[in-house]
Amino acid sequence: MDEQQIQSNLKKLMVGFLVICLLIGGVSRYLFRSVSDLYVESVQGRLEERALQYKKSFLFKATSDLQTLRAMERMLEDTIPKSTTTEDTGKLLSNLWDAGKTAGFVRLCYFTLHGDGIQLTEWGRPAPAEAGVETAEMQLAIQQALQGTSLSSQAFFDPVLGYNTIGYATPVYTAGEISGVLACAVSTEAYADILSSIDAVSDVGAAAVLSSDGRVVASTRTHQTQGFYDVDGLAYLGEELSDTFMQALSKNETQFFSFELDGLPLYACVMPMDVCSDKIVIVDTDKGVSDAVSGVVDYAHVIGIMFGVVSLLFAAAVLYINRRYHRQLLQVVYHDRLTGAYNRDKFLRILEQNWRKNQEYTVISANIRKFKYINELFSPARSDQVLRDICAVLNGQMEQGEFFCRDTADTFVLALRTLDQEDVRARLERIFLEINQSCKSVPPNYPIAFYCGCASTVDCSDKGRSEELMSHVMLALSYAKQTQQANIFFYDAEIHEKETLQNQIENNMERALHNGEFQMYLQPKMDLEKGTLSGAEALVRWVTDGKQTILPDQFIPVFERNGFCIQLDYYMVEQACKQIRAWIDDGLTPVPISVNQTKLLLYEEDYVERICAIARRYDVPGRYIMLEMLEGLALENPEQISARIDRLHDYGFRISMDDFGTGYSSLTTLSRIQIDELKLDRSFLAQADQSTEHNRRKILEAVIEVAKRMHISTVAEGIETPEHVLLMREMRCDNGQGYYYSRPIPAAEFTKAFLKPCAPHAQPWSDPDGKREDGKKALGLWRNVSRTRTG
Repeated sequence: MDEQQIQSNLKKLMVGFLVICLLIGGVSRYLFRSVSDLYVESVQGRLEERALQYKKSFLFKATSDLQTLRAMERMLEDTIPKSTTTEDTGKLLSNLWDAGKTAGFVRLCYFTLHGDGIQLTEWGRPAPAEAGVETAEMQLAIQQALQGTSLSSQAFFDPVLGYNTIGYATPVYTAGEISGVLACAVSTEAYADILSSIDAVSDVGAAAVLSSDGRVVASTRTHQTQGFYDVDGLAYLGEELSDTFMQALSKNETQFFSFELDGLPLYACVMPMDVCSDKIVIVDTDKGVSDAVSGVVDYAHVIGIMFGVVSLLFAAAVLYINRRYHRQLLQVVYHDRLTGAYNRDKFLRILEQNWRKNQEYTVISANIRKFKYINELFSPARSDQVLRDICAVLNGQMEQGEFFCRDTADTFVLALRTLDQEDVRARLERIFLEINQSCKSVPPNYPIAFYCGCASTVDCSDKGRSEELMSHVMLALSYAKQTQQANIFFYDAEIHEKETLQNQIENNMERALHNGEFQMYLQPKMDLEKGTLSGAEALVRWVTDGKQTILPDQFIPVFERNGFCIQLDYYMVEQACKQIRAWIDDGLTPVPISVNQTKLLLYEEDYVERICAIARRYDVPGRYIMLEMLEGLALENPEQISARIDRLHDYGFRISMDDFGTGYSSLTTLSRIQIDELKLDRSFLAQADQSTEHNRRKILEAVIEVAKRMHISTVAEGIETPEHVLLMREMRCDNGQGYYYSRPIPAAEFTKAFLKPCAPHAQPWSDPDGKREDGKKALGLWRNVSRTRTG
């Protein structure tokens, strides 16, 4: 599990927790809102219900006053002629004053069409009156009455009486025509009495009638709002709250809103009166008649706050635990337990992140030379301390933006912010010097040395691909390890070319085998005594579709490392059998063909059966196939190899030991396994030819003599001059092979140059050595294998 997956799991956990909290919070909020809405609806319902009562009472009073004034007008109708005097009109009004005072009138006026008139006040003394000097509100009512409409005015301050009143005016008719206007004024205190007679919504509730411009017409006397309605206007409430009231008053529909005044939360209802644009205003608090609902809301709020606090504490605890667990997990996942340094995964992750930010690095893989001997000579505990000491030195040597990791037991990988090779080399030498000076776990006479493979990010074709970069580093490290001394090796173009070719080889080897791109070349082996052809060695050449030739020393080492040489060797045995079959079918005298066999083949369980199957498929006797193996194979597991060779001999195949003399060869090796041919490496011939003391010649003569005594034919490789031929003849070597006779050439050219038709009546598969008994034995076994395979 990498860091991204850990982070993703933690994020999913937190997101799930937050979603659950949000769901619970949402449900709680929904419930709280529902309860709050229920409470608000309850308050608004009560306010609206009470506002309707206030409205009805106010309208009833206003309607009654207007009806009383109309009744007075009917009593005056046709009794006041148009030419009546002021004195006469005053007497008529005095007769009506008692009824007016009973209705609550505080002033009664009559105005003629010319605007002059007479008035009576609450003191009952008639006085002259003039419509033009009345307040604007009263003048508007008088003008409407002159046009035939009975109307009440808005509340106004009456300068005659010295307090607020509401005026009413109705037209007076004489002979069916308007002859004047009868007007009256009623104190707003009478309306306050009406409003106060209705029980308030709560002990802090209040009601008022306001004009559209915010002036108070009348208000209850039971409020406890410090004279909220006792002033003319709303300016003292503050600009924002005054604007809220004025907006509500300007709309001709019922409005609800809440506000706070002197620390007391209040709810307000504004209901239109439809009388002179006045509005009923009801104000109540969330305390009072709705205490039960308010208590539920408060309780819900408390629960919500407690839940929120508990949720936050729980979330904080989960985050703390997750963070702590995350740090511990990252320490385990991305750090080396022994040294505490980064491990390879973390190193590559940081490298890729910085690389994508255009930060270039030189990456060095430093492998401790012969670290296992430190572990064996001293102790595991001291070798562990060596690693910790190295880690401490590297920590101190890393500059800004640089980092390192412990890759394996004895390998550290460094990322340095420099691309200059000399600078890298100098820094590594300083680091290694400090390591040897600081490390006290091993004696001073046992220095700690390193192999170093280096590669830079600029050498990579794909930016951010750490796999490619580390491949370059490990390839450079493998080159550094080829020397037995501590070495620093840098990845370069030559290595890149070899690596590219290796990748090309591995990517195309299966296809090449399937398409037959591996071609068989033959190099002749000549009888040194007779000078005639005695056999041929099959050598492989890779000719691609583009006719590019890849040399064996380029692809054979790759195939030996990845095991593909097994398939190739079977393929070459088949090509040899196919060629021998073609020679026989064409009437040519066949010669044995030697085919190299990798040591991996001889360990295959069904190796012998597969070789026999190939030869049987082309009906080629086993004696025409010489299987060559390297001498080192006989030293690894001589008993198993000897048993495998004996089985091959049973089926007629012949065995050759190739490159004898290049490894740990000894004559004892020849006694362990039964071979048919011994190929002397070209170095034997070169050393014998150049020897001045003739010691090497004597050794070579002895090897050839021992082989003859053991009935093993010998082949000298590297025959390039007539002197080489003469020398080998003198030593009684059987066969020679080399450029003196021919280079390896395609099979078709070899056939044309060296093969001859069979002699008349001769069988191409007759026994050349005349060993009929051995031939009959091999033929019998061959037929048995054939019957077994086909049956």
